[in-house]
Amino acid sequence: MRHYVIAAGVSIFALLILDLLPGSWISNEKYVNATVSYVTLGLIFYLAIYLLGLDSLEYFGLPRVHFKTVLALVIASLFMLLAVSFPHKAHLAPGMAFRGIIFLLSIGFGEEMVSRGLIFGIMRKFGQGRAIFVSSMFFGLMHLNLYRGPNWDPWRAYWHVIDAFAFGVFACVLMIVTRSIWIAVLFHAISDWSIVFDKVRTDTSTTEQLNPSLWEGLTSGIFNNVMFIGAALLLLRINRGGVPKWIQRVALKWKLVEPEIGFAYPL
Repeated sequence: MRHYVIAAGVSIFALLILDLLPGSWISNEKYVNATVSYVTLGLIFYLAIYLLGLDSLEYFGLPRVHFKTVLALVIASLFMLLAVSFPHKAHLAPGMAFRGIIFLLSIGFGEEMVSRGLIFGIMRKFGQGRAIFVSSMFFGLMHLNLYRGPNWDPWRAYWHVIDAFAFGVFACVLMIVTRSIWIAVLFHAISDWSIVFDKVRTDTSTTEQLNPSLWEGLTSGIFNNVMFIGAALLLLRINRGGVPKWIQRVALKWKLVEPEIGFAYPL
């Protein structure tokens, strides 16, 4: 229980940092102050991870060169392709687009250091599964911060938390399989692409509160979440050394492996 309290405290501390730092005290240029906030957040938690010597430090190198890494990147690429495929793209000036991309990378860096770096590292001693679940849970709950005060919308908040949890599970497994948190940082940044480059999202400052039916509210977005968690479970299975039989059959059918070799090689 003590470690859950610590994880909750870490999440609250991260939110306080983001609340205190933004402003116009560095620049009036869009995205600059927020970028500084997220980079500062990431550096603070990176230092904490290093000083505490957490198990997650083993994921702070470059991705390993391995079949599993390639497979994980292929699956992640499909999700990233979906993330950037929205109809109304904002056409930004080069300088604004560059600042926007750096801002997205800073979000990935800051939030991954908190969730997949520190919280996962703290919980790792209690088992990998629990560490994935708890770090993803607090990652999801951290997004409630966006719905305080006049922005409160219970359904939007619920969807965001659930979506972020499922995303966090996959991002965590992506880090584990590739052996690199930097892949998760990049995946996170591209997955947030619409924050900067979706014209509808950037042009809309306020949204009406939604009132869906209970069933619609509870199940909205479930397909994407099942895809994230399903892909994560598949990668974990393969990472443990087992290839599901249906993947073997598909690979043989499409002649991706030789029948006499099959999947006898170590994964």
